Amino acid sequence: MPGAARNPLVQSARGELLLFLDDDVVPPPELLANLARVARQYPFVSVFGGPNETPPESPQFEIVQGAVMSSLIGAGPVSRRYGARTPGFADERWFTLCNLAIRRVSMLPFLTTLVCAEENEVLAELRAQNEVMRYEPCLSVLHNRRRTLRSFARQMFKYGRGRGQLLAHAPETFRLAFVVPSMLVAYLGALAVLWACGLATGLTLAPVALYAVLVVANAAKVSWTLRNVPALPTAGLLTVVVHLSYGAGLICGWLRPGHEPGRSPLGDPHRGGPAAERDPVGEPASGHAAIIGSRAAASPDRH
Repeated sequence: MPGAARNPLVQSARGELLLFLDDDVVPPPELLANLARVARQYPFVSVFGGPNETPPESPQFEIVQGAVMSSLIGAGPVSRRYGARTPGFADERWFTLCNLAIRRVSMLPFLTTLVCAEENEVLAELRAQNEVMRYEPCLSVLHNRRRTLRSFARQMFKYGRGRGQLLAHAPETFRLAFVVPSMLVAYLGALAVLWACGLATGLTLAPVALYAVLVVANAAKVSWTLRNVPALPTAGLLTVVVHLSYGAGLICGWLRPGHEPGRSPLGDPHRGGPAAERDPVGEPASGHAAIIGSRAAASPDRH
């Protein structure tokens, strides 16, 4: 699991700030300087992060993919992870591990049983401990998107599965927006049964019509933002793929959470070895950052 691979690096890090970057992220030259400046400006903040944006030279499919993920209808409350928003204090919905900085003295080890969303569990626990978080667009990086529709769907399914596992183990992290895609999947499954039995009515089909309107509206907004009308059908397709793949993954993760149902992640031995200590390596080396690379390609279809 990703958490098991990262924990030894967290354990051995000596910098005051731990900066997590994926291996397909391209940071701007000023990223570390900006992080140091923001960390000095907000000494009471424990977590910093910014958006991961699509490289401008990416293929059209990846550019549309990034635009869909940064749209509110496409990705809901986590859309700010994929496109710059107004700076401000934040919570775990604003951050993703491909571009995340945490003060070492506040860092907790990752759970080793989650296939994804391990940073969300850590951030939720830090929030419960009243640690302060800050979103800064000046901390943005460029991040490659998936090259094919299949690999994109697999990525979204994995994201949903990780969120489902987290909800099963930490119900306090529940937010309605996280489960709306799963509600859509369940509704479409029920509708298919009603249709096969000849019981579908105009009333039961009304939510499909409403959803179709939302998808078309989002696709139109994305194509307008990109100034690319031919991107409209791709944007619509990707919006649907996000919702269905993520929703199905969340259901799968919730039903198969990975270890004993009901076990709280707080103080869980699955956090792993000596990294479970609050501050395992002593006092921070002020003014230094430890950069921890994350494997972006957890599935072989990335490269």
